[in-house]
Amino acid sequence: MAKISAILLCCSFSLSPTVNANSLSIWNPARTLRSLGQQQCSITGRVVDINGHPLANVRIKLRGLNSAKSDKDGYFELTGINYGKYHLTWSCVGFESVSQDIEIVQKQHQLGLITLQTKQHNLDEVVVTASRLAEYINEVPSSVTYIGGKALDQQRQINDNLPNILMQKVPSISPREESQNNFIAKIRGRNFLVLIDGIPQSTPLRNGGRDLRTIDASAIDHIEVVNGATAMYGNGAAGGVINYITKKPQKGKMISSSTYFNNSLSLVKPNETYGYNISQVFSGQIEKWDYVVQGKVGHTGVIRSSDGAVVSPFYGLGETRSYNAMAKIGYQIAPEHHLEFMGNFYRSLQDSKYVGTTGDFGHSSAIGIPSDTVINGGTPYNKAFHLKYEGRYGKTAANLSLYYEDMNTVFETYNQTYSDHQGARLNFNTPFQLGTSTPLSLIYGVDLLKDHTVQKTMKDDLVTPDMNMNNIAFYLQSKFNIATNWILKAGVRYENIRFKVGDLNKGGKLTLGERNNSDAFVFNMATRYNKYNYLQPFASFSQGYSIGDVGLILRNGVPLSQIDPKPVVVNNFEIGLNGRMAMWDYQLTGYYSTSKKGNTFAETSVPGNYELIQVPQRIYGLEFVGNLRPTQWLSIGTVLGYMDGRQDLKNDGTYKDKLDNSIISPFKINLNTDFKLTDQWNIYLQYLHLGGRDVFPAAEYNYGKYPISGYTLLDFQTRYKYQKLTFLFSINNLFNANYYPIHAEVRGATNEGRYYIKGSGTMANLGVQLDL
Repeated sequence: MAKISAILLCCSFSLSPTVNANSLSIWNPARTLRSLGQQQCSITGRVVDINGHPLANVRIKLRGLNSAKSDKDGYFELTGINYGKYHLTWSCVGFESVSQDIEIVQKQHQLGLITLQTKQHNLDEVVVTASRLAEYINEVPSSVTYIGGKALDQQRQINDNLPNILMQKVPSISPREESQNNFIAKIRGRNFLVLIDGIPQSTPLRNGGRDLRTIDASAIDHIEVVNGATAMYGNGAAGGVINYITKKPQKGKMISSSTYFNNSLSLVKPNETYGYNISQVFSGQIEKWDYVVQGKVGHTGVIRSSDGAVVSPFYGLGETRSYNAMAKIGYQIAPEHHLEFMGNFYRSLQDSKYVGTTGDFGHSSAIGIPSDTVINGGTPYNKAFHLKYEGRYGKTAANLSLYYEDMNTVFETYNQTYSDHQGARLNFNTPFQLGTSTPLSLIYGVDLLKDHTVQKTMKDDLVTPDMNMNNIAFYLQSKFNIATNWILKAGVRYENIRFKVGDLNKGGKLTLGERNNSDAFVFNMATRYNKYNYLQPFASFSQGYSIGDVGLILRNGVPLSQIDPKPVVVNNFEIGLNGRMAMWDYQLTGYYSTSKKGNTFAETSVPGNYELIQVPQRIYGLEFVGNLRPTQWLSIGTVLGYMDGRQDLKNDGTYKDKLDNSIISPFKINLNTDFKLTDQWNIYLQYLHLGGRDVFPAAEYNYGKYPISGYTLLDFQTRYKYQKLTFLFSINNLFNANYYPIHAEVRGATNEGRYYIKGSGTMANLGVQLDL
């Protein structure tokens, strides 16, 4: 937002007592005489915008009295005010109103900084993940995908599986696996880090493949995705960050409620396919307290493919019960100091009457057949706790997060992983002024993380050694606003990683535990020019790092010293354009990422055994996101993603070897249209096409090298709102496409073809939502 326009805007400030409106005044001789004998005091403060720019000429207005104005630096003073309790309201043309209750008990009452947010932006576009600073998307000089509350609710009412929602909205994320897992999920061909309100969910030491499904969509307010390598949150974000931001309290209201009930059924063969979802959210504010309470219970029936056959339940989503419970309680300690506690519990367990057959690649899929064998894979629990403090000390905003996360994942009747994280994130943001026209913000702090993971059999015998990683990191990020229209960012992060594994006694072979210490030093630089709303170019260079899924190799009895688990640094270059006008908005991004040492794990000819491939890699691609609203009754959107890459298997600088399909996702295009038939009735259509990829000869067919056939799906939804009730009906895979999910063909005939399953046939959903 431009500083000049902020200064020129004319604002108003109103102050009204909560006790008696006639007992308040600014200095006035006549009124002073009338209030003789009452204790007089003054109120001082400063008004700034969200970037810390002072707002000059702010009118400080009292009802029926004269007004004063803030000076060029945003400072103001009210004098001749009696002791007591008052309700203050700041209002400003072009800015959101701000209200605050105060009690005056001393001669000088200092309010500190009063920050007003502009109305010219959609507040749903404020992101914090990209640089750990609240800022608007058009101030972020890199590619960010924001899935707002309305879009998220619409998607979860069609299909509440979070990997499906991300596939529809994020250009370069891997397609959903249509299972409990996300083993091959990547952004721009690299591993990503999943967070819940900044709490790590990913288990990089032994990829449990469940980090995308550790919370229910009904507990999420919006999703922020950083596309491309970033080091702002540490290890694991070589491809980007996915941050689930949980529901926020409804301020200014004691209680608000949202109730959702959904039924689902296969239209191909309904037998045993009935499922349901029930969710409830309460939120509100009671004086200085605010809260959110959420609960969800869900059940899925048998999943049937387009031909009516039962899809193999191997790691599947059929016959699964899921639960989620979340509570957030906040307390406003002081006007600029807030404390919040969050706890979340998630559980998703399969209980199937079927067992999967083996598939035959290119001929027949793995299906489910009745069996007495117990199939109970899933996530028995994911427990997350978060204590967050936000405060301001002078110009500096401080944020302290203490967190603990504990997760157990079960791989059917084979084995399970236990993983827990605990840590702290201390973050500061201090604004400065360089000269008269160059605001500078410094974001700096320290991260502490203790990560523990172990994989065991169902009888608690070790599959991997006990793995522990202790990290301490320091970072500094700067943001310059140069000459009003230029934004420049640069930052560095240093991380010290201490890695320790215990002894592993497996199959009569003892592998002794070892230690490994390493460091990571990464930096980033980016710029954006945002003078014109319709054309805002940006360019960035950023680095991220990951030590990879070391447990996958260690479980084969390989010593730690042979893996050398040092951070693999990824360099991400991107250049792009985005813009917005009355009818349309868009973002076009090209990227190019390199790594001197890849971090790929490929399945060998022996099922369940993997080898580490560490060779130089290059990945490149294009992304496009656009939205058009030509009339009030029609909205059109699109998401496109294309990528490819090469690796240097001989390490001779040639980069002529193709990357496999577990890394490179096929071309993707999503088209969606929303028709507003009346003020209450909408129809929504969503088209998804995933292209094929066949780049390896038959002689090389193995994990990731089988041909990808691609598929096309169409989803339909209609919504009708009557007062506080919304009625919903949707159909997934409207034309009953017969297809194989990408992951099924990536695994192909490996592991006896157990992953070679078909996708779900046509499903219908009927729901209702009540908002109070």
